[in-house]
Amino acid sequence: MDALDVQHPDPMLERAAFVPLDGWWEHVVLPGADLDRQDLPEQGWAPVRVPFAVETRDSGVERALQPDKTLVYRRRLEVPATWAGRRLRIVLSAVDHSCQVRVGGRVVAEHVGGYLPVEAVLRPDVVAAGVAGGLELTVLVTDPTDTASIQRGKQVLNPRTIWYTATSGIWGTTWMEPVPEVAVTGLRVEPLPGLDGFRVRVDTDAARPADCELSLVAPDGERTVTRARTGTWFLRPVDRPQLWSPRSPALYRVRVRVGEDEVSSWAGLRTVGLTPGRAGVRRRRIVLNGRPVLVNAPLSQGYWPSSGMTPPDEQAIEHDLRTLKDMGFNAVRVHVKVESRRFYHLCDRLGLMVVQDMVSGGRPPLGIQASGVMQALGYTVPDRSRLFRQWTGRGKAADRAQFARELTAMVRHLRGHPSIIMWVPFNEGWGQFDSRRAEAAVRRLDPTRLVDAVSGWFDQGRGDLRSRHRYVLRLRRAPRYDRRPFYLSEFGGLNLAVHGHVWDGEGLDAQFGYGFSADAKELARAMTRLYREQLVPLAAHGLAACTYTQVSDVERETNGLMTYDREVVKVEPALMARLNAELEEAFRGALVR
Repeated sequence: MDALDVQHPDPMLERAAFVPLDGWWEHVVLPGADLDRQDLPEQGWAPVRVPFAVETRDSGVERALQPDKTLVYRRRLEVPATWAGRRLRIVLSAVDHSCQVRVGGRVVAEHVGGYLPVEAVLRPDVVAAGVAGGLELTVLVTDPTDTASIQRGKQVLNPRTIWYTATSGIWGTTWMEPVPEVAVTGLRVEPLPGLDGFRVRVDTDAARPADCELSLVAPDGERTVTRARTGTWFLRPVDRPQLWSPRSPALYRVRVRVGEDEVSSWAGLRTVGLTPGRAGVRRRRIVLNGRPVLVNAPLSQGYWPSSGMTPPDEQAIEHDLRTLKDMGFNAVRVHVKVESRRFYHLCDRLGLMVVQDMVSGGRPPLGIQASGVMQALGYTVPDRSRLFRQWTGRGKAADRAQFARELTAMVRHLRGHPSIIMWVPFNEGWGQFDSRRAEAAVRRLDPTRLVDAVSGWFDQGRGDLRSRHRYVLRLRRAPRYDRRPFYLSEFGGLNLAVHGHVWDGEGLDAQFGYGFSADAKELARAMTRLYREQLVPLAAHGLAACTYTQVSDVERETNGLMTYDREVVKVEPALMARLNAELEEAFRGALVR
């Protein structure tokens, strides 16, 4: 596959006409954190480069936003004359954390949560004014970072060890596009259990159902057209189904027309599940399209030294994912972050399965040393009590409700991507509460994927997998009494600090990790021993999935397969591919015993 061209930011709901809004805006930082009470000044504005967080070098600002301040963006929208008579959809694909969008001084959208899209739809009369003389778009943002129980992943105001520089303001790509009076707002194309077609639902912002036309283009180019009604499910059988898998990531092109609106999307035919839990079966397995698969998904935290959580460009995403494929991995775990649509679409196209974490909030109940004790003992406690909620930073009902809203929104936002095979609501107890209820909620929203309810520890005996983290300590098999598939959901973390490629020139003594190597040869030997002496033998004892930490260095963590700047691949792809092939061979051998 050739490098992807820069295309529409949302390939899952793509319109032909759109105008990117990324680039140089203006910004100002105001005292106070009440968005409704902010009057915008005439003076004091300075350039800021969108979509990079103000803390990053690439934004041109490189200054932290404090919890008691308001960050304000503004830019002029030049609306094309051909868009007159239509509505205007403005999309900010990620703004951290609470924001208010104004056009011409009027509030047109508000949003809470730092990882999902914010959008506003303007009336035709407002668009007409924009065609005539332009529109002023302003975005007001506040961000408490780690001073509140918000969903923030690893962001902190005081970066250290495994905690990273905060991300504030607009950090996802931005664009605007024209939409007609009746516009498509949602398109769900889900594989049927028999993998012989799709069930489809098209939703619009109209009050009543309307006629729609669906065009389905198979991977081999065959095109068929179906006519149906919006607002209800209908079936779309497929002749000669072509299935999606890491070895053959076949995608169907979907186009929908409703009145004057036409959108394009993608879909894949694949199912995810577990082998039956029969008597005499020691441990169940993960199956993709009915066949056992070892999910080999290194941890991706998605940070870059000059741009933070925003990739420098699409080629940077592609480099990471192609490197994983070259190393013999077939999946990736997106860790406590929601990536861009382009990231998941590239996983769809390349054939990388995705284990998707919910963004962590609340607080981690244990420090690094106590976490090591948890790994050694496997100790757990119930997570439904008031005391447990207080311990994990979820004492307030409003905070728990906000987590539930954002979890729901994340699943709805991403469930169209065939590459995503698993949801992870909680990681290492961060903000954990009532995980059984969270698991049930995710299953109601999406019964087609697996749920790793609790990754790391504080297991409640539910979820599709027995999920454990293991650093420094020797890897060990899961206990025989637990017949759930065994997911070694974090392990490894072998360190090599490459001089000249360490974050902000920090010395080796400032780095965090789980065991250091002096050079690439020593790291290669350590990786080979870890695989051959510890990981590969687990395949004979029910290993179903594993997550090596991690894809790249991040700030003070130097345990990546690549350096933070991605200029050095620390473990030769050929060696990793050979080790992963040995793991796969052992997994296949265990299936026939």
